[in-house]
Amino acid sequence: MVERIFFFVTLIFFTSCQTTKDLPKFDFQFFIEQKSKGDDFVWSSTATMPVSHLSIHICSQPILLAGDIESVRITQSNFGKCLIFQLTQRAAIEFYKLSVEGLNRKIVFVFNGKAIGLSMPIRDAKPDGTFVIFPEMEDHELDQLVKDIDDTIVKLRKLREN
Repeated sequence: MVERIFFFVTLIFFTSCQTTKDLPKFDFQFFIEQKSKGDDFVWSSTATMPVSHLSIHICSQPILLAGDIESVRITQSNFGKCLIFQLTQRAAIEFYKLSVEGLNRKIVFVFNGKAIGLSMPIRDAKPDGTFVIFPEMEDHELDQLVKDIDDTIVKLRKLREN
């Protein structure tokens, strides 16, 4: 948690020296589902999917941020097109620990403040630092979403390197 606070303070400092074209236009986060109010996680709100209108109780703090993502790609699954996210090495270690504690929970993908997709329930620990999200949007919209995510990843990486 301290690392993330330091990252955002550093990001704010460096962004004051950047032009607006250097800053990401998009933000995305990942939240874990809460099964019940008796869980160890702290419940904060409900995310509603845009197409299925499925409502999911999510925890108050994101488990992953845009800066935790190394890459994203579109692939086809038995359930339709989906996004495979590859985590940074540091985030992969944290996600592994979380996936052990978060068995049978879903991950909710929030893009620019709107829930747009979710994962299947976590069935086992994820040591490889990847996970799959099924976005609730038209297939033809996925290419632009991936471009926007990639643009954010690249700009955040440049800000960290400066």
